[in-house]
Amino acid sequence: MDFGVNKPEIHQKSSTVGRLKKRIVRLKDIALQYKQAKCARDTLISISNIASKAETLNCFYQGVHQHLQQIMPADNFFIATLCTQTNRIDIPFFVDEKDDCFSVNTAEQISKKLWKDLTGHVIKTGETFLFCGKDIDEQISAQGITPQGPACKSWLGTPIMHGGTPVGVIVVKSYSSSDCYGQPEIELLSFICQHIEGVTERLKQHAQLEQAISIRTRELITAYNDLKLEVTERIKAEKLQSSLYKIANLSQSYIDDNDFYRELHNILCELLEANDCYIAMHDKKKNWLNFPFYSSENSNNIHEGRGYKDGLTEYVMKIERPILFSKDDILLMTEQKLIFQETPFCLNVPLIKQWMGTPLIIQQKVRGSLVVHHNEQDVLFHEKDLELLNFVAQHIAAAIERKESKEAMQCSYKLLEKQVDKRTKELEKSNKELEKEISRRKKVEQQLIYDAKHDPLTGLPNRAMFMERLQQAINHVQRHQDDTFALMFIDLDKFKLINDTLGHIEGDRFLVETADRLKLCIRQNDTLGRLGGDEFVILLDSIQHTNDAIEIADRVLQLLSQPYSLNEHKFYSSASIGITISTQTTSCTENMLKNADMAMYQAKAKGRGRYVLHQPSHTMNPTPKVAS
Repeated sequence: MDFGVNKPEIHQKSSTVGRLKKRIVRLKDIALQYKQAKCARDTLISISNIASKAETLNCFYQGVHQHLQQIMPADNFFIATLCTQTNRIDIPFFVDEKDDCFSVNTAEQISKKLWKDLTGHVIKTGETFLFCGKDIDEQISAQGITPQGPACKSWLGTPIMHGGTPVGVIVVKSYSSSDCYGQPEIELLSFICQHIEGVTERLKQHAQLEQAISIRTRELITAYNDLKLEVTERIKAEKLQSSLYKIANLSQSYIDDNDFYRELHNILCELLEANDCYIAMHDKKKNWLNFPFYSSENSNNIHEGRGYKDGLTEYVMKIERPILFSKDDILLMTEQKLIFQETPFCLNVPLIKQWMGTPLIIQQKVRGSLVVHHNEQDVLFHEKDLELLNFVAQHIAAAIERKESKEAMQCSYKLLEKQVDKRTKELEKSNKELEKEISRRKKVEQQLIYDAKHDPLTGLPNRAMFMERLQQAINHVQRHQDDTFALMFIDLDKFKLINDTLGHIEGDRFLVETADRLKLCIRQNDTLGRLGGDEFVILLDSIQHTNDAIEIADRVLQLLSQPYSLNEHKFYSSASIGITISTQTTSCTENMLKNADMAMYQAKAKGRGRYVLHQPSHTMNPTPKVAS
């Protein structure tokens, strides 16, 4: 039946439909490839995200396997890594439907099998291997490989490289003939291997960093703990040093015993739990224990002394070393009859949890003990506390020794002050008496010196002193030849008559009054002396001319011619005067005195009551002057 369509037209339409169908098939293939490419892209992106976020390799391996299954057959999948130090192949991730090597072999056995298998071959060669198809066994045998485990239809292994060296392998295999791997799977596994190497290196560095941080953290914690311990020890040392400084200052302070021991207790409380504390001192003469300090939370009463017997205090003093007792130790020693047999009253043991005591050694002898005890449940003494107590006790003993020495020194000072005061008073009295004796002796000495050089009757210089003055005058004119002095020798007339008629007393009065009159005739720098009897001499110092001597001689004759009142009678007398003048050749006192004496006798021979000037030529003054 013909519908009006030509056969050529029908053939043309059929050809067009065929081409369209082929195009549709190609488009479907392209769409499928695009879908697969998109899926592969998404898988690769997901694997990249997992690689950047994975905290452990196991998490990364699980994520890779999970996404890998979406684009290729990967039910049988494992990753093998090579330990370069042990040369052992480990399998950190393994999934297989048939192979149960992990359940029947050890890690060492698995490593040996993998070295013989395809896995070891990939690691040795560092190349990707793909075996698939019917001749897979022949392909494996051709490579000289001994297959391990169940036989598979397809096997693909790609090496994991690090620095150009294979360090592992990623493997997928299939036991189904319908599954076949190709170039896309090889590229996909190569991509995954790159990420595995990167993730492994990153996690390795992270692990090393974590390990380094952990090590550094431990070092810092250790350093911190050491520093904290050092700071604690430093604080303890500073506190101990401060306490010892306080103890040293306390031993030098002027306070009574009660305040002294109370301050010691306050210092000890800064170092230990020492609310219950006492200091015991042994008086060996009385065999008695004194308690200069006693502090207790249960009692504020000062502990009275007691006899020295067998208490804990005495035990510490006997063994001469510090000791720490618990309640059980005290009960055991009591049962063993080591303590509290004679003094069961001295300590309430059931209330004490720990008892700690140390001897007080003063001047190399045990003089007492320092004791601290407590009954608190949250307080526990240790050996270090005992060492600290013993250390402090040594300084307390030294402080007590210094205090006792200081007190003894003060007593000695007081006694010495009394002795010194008594001796000082005695010395003052002796000094006063000695001063009086010295003063008396000086006066006697001065008087003797005066008497030796003065006339006892008139008080005038005697012969010895006058001759000294004369010698001084001679020495002076020898040094100073322009200076001149004169010597006058005076002999009283009628002196023998006075002694014979009026007596020696009146004669002495006559001589004294004559001396007073002669003093009126001379200058301040002249010297008047008495040679003895009625003989007087005058040394006229520094005269300018002979007339100066003559003028004084005239004055002497005039004053001596005045009447004397002797025995209520007037008596007239006169004198004979010899004068000699010094020259440049004058050198002898005796010669000058002799010259003056000769001139005096010449005056007496001429009728007395006059003076004669001695002339070196032995020619006397032709007209000697007579007193008017």
